[in-house]
Amino acid sequence: SINLIIINPFINHPFTISLYFLYVSGPLSAQISVIVNVGSSAVLHCDCKPIASSQLSKQSPYIKWRTTNELVFERLGEEHFQGEGYEDRVDVPEDKLRKGNCSLVLKEVKAEDAGVYESYLQVKRSKRSIQTTWKLIQSVELSVHDAPAPVPQQQNDIENKSDKQDTSMTSSSAGLISVPSQILMFTILTNTLLRYT
Repeated sequence: SINLIIINPFINHPFTISLYFLYVSGPLSAQISVIVNVGSSAVLHCDCKPIASSQLSKQSPYIKWRTTNELVFERLGEEHFQGEGYEDRVDVPEDKLRKGNCSLVLKEVKAEDAGVYESYLQVKRSKRSIQTTWKLIQSVELSVHDAPAPVPQQQNDIENKSDKQDTSMTSSSAGLISVPSQILMFTILTNTLLRYT
C-alpha cells in the first residue's frame, strides 16, 4: 500500500489547504501476481527506472530480492548472491539491470517457491548524502500449480483405437445419417448380392 503523510499543512482559508511538505512511502507500483506450473520458469517483473535513472550512468544499481523469511538474490555489478535453495535458479541479468529492468528470473519453479517476493534498490538518502537506504520497488505474489499429469502413450493408443471402432450412427445437421465405413461396406455388399439372387 502507499501511505501519504502530510507534514505541517498551512491553512490559507477555511475551505482551502496548501501542503507544505509531502512524503510518499511504499512500492512504486501495486502488488502483481504471477501464476506458473511446477518445473517451468517465472519472471517476477520489476522496473527501477523511475528512481534509479539518475544513478544508472554513475554506478551499478544494487538490487535485492527477498521473501518474508529469506534473501533470494542480490546483485551489485558483476557480483551477485543466490540464496539457499535458489542456487543456479535465480538471476537479474546485469545488462538489463543497468537499463532499469530489475526483474527476477526464477527457473525450475518448485511448489515451495510460492509466496510473496519483494525487490529493493539501494538509494542515497539525499542527492548530497553519502548514506544509503533500501527502497521497496515491487511486490510480487507467486502462485505455483502442479503441472498436469502426462497421459501414458499406451492409454492414448487404446483411446484412439476405441474411437475409430465406434459403430454408433449419428445424425448430421443436414438430416443425413453418417455411418462408419465398415457398416457402409457391409450394406453395399449385401445389396449387391440380393440383386443377383
